[in-house]
Amino acid sequence: MIFPELIGQDGPRGVLERILVSGRIPHAILFHGPEGIGKGAIAAAFSASLLCERPNGGAACGACPACRKAGHGNHPDLMVVTRLPKAKKGDTTTNDEDEDSAEDAASASGKGDLKRQITIDQIRDLNEHATYAPREGARRVFVVDPADAMNAASQNALLKTLEEPPGSAVLLLVASRPHLLLPTIRSRCFQIGFGAMHPASLAAALEKRGMPRDEARSRAALSEGRPGRALTLDLAARRAHRDEALARLVALATDPGAAAHLPAWAKAMTSEETDLDDELDLAAVLLRDAARAAAGDAAIVNADAAPGIAKLGEALGARRAAELLEYVDRLRHDLRLNLNRALVAESFLASVAGAEVVRTF
Repeated sequence: MIFPELIGQDGPRGVLERILVSGRIPHAILFHGPEGIGKGAIAAAFSASLLCERPNGGAACGACPACRKAGHGNHPDLMVVTRLPKAKKGDTTTNDEDEDSAEDAASASGKGDLKRQITIDQIRDLNEHATYAPREGARRVFVVDPADAMNAASQNALLKTLEEPPGSAVLLLVASRPHLLLPTIRSRCFQIGFGAMHPASLAAALEKRGMPRDEARSRAALSEGRPGRALTLDLAARRAHRDEALARLVALATDPGAAAHLPAWAKAMTSEETDLDDELDLAAVLLRDAARAAAGDAAIVNADAAPGIAKLGEALGARRAAELLEYVDRLRHDLRLNLNRALVAESFLASVAGAEVVRTF
């Protein structure tokens, strides 16, 4: 199996191995799955394999000049498009066409100092470079990560290259939320989906790499079975954040007086230090565990928080927990419409407290 250094994802790796061995490379591939699952690392390994001068079973050798350049990010036939740093204070440069600055101001994602979106100028630059002949190898490789950070204008600009792909260009799109991509984008890509590992399997894989058993189990659970996140998360901070979110949900589901904290809790979920998408992802995991607990299923992800999960499941019941889980999924989808994020957070919290689920905003 190719890319043995990467944890899990045997199915996607098998598909990519067959592609590399056959030499029939799709002009565009969409890697999609939960954030922190490892799809970005596999996309990077795959791009290096496409450029390698001496591939071994289709995979990059890791030693040739092309592999070394790809690893250092300076291969002339490899272009990675990602979110740029936000403009510094006092910088009046704007781009009205993609409205990136306006949207940043209206709805910050809370992810450090990076712009919320990949701009149309970046995609136009990609389109231009895609028309050039390879400088060193047989093809040019373009990685867009995260592809779901492109707005509609950027995606429409990319369609030109997807619809009329130059023979030497290969586009690799990496997305945690593929539903944010236009159907015309998705339909023109060969799609490879990545799923979370069972926490027990991930814990075993981490132990095999030399991680202490207790830490491996904790990381597997708190990362929701996502290998990339398991390896990088701040264990204590993630556990504290999970426990805080769970306590909030339990309070709303069991104590009518907790509704008084709705505005403050909604503000916390949408602060500069947090990402509402991540907050909703965490809520979904907790609600899914609560639904399982309410149905008598002991196979919950957050086993170390079993008492709180059981309390939430008992308060909501399996049916209500499942309804709220469906609502969270719809909210994550609707966030692409640039809705007021504080309103979305408050609506979700109110629904946990017993309010009727809002069908439209």
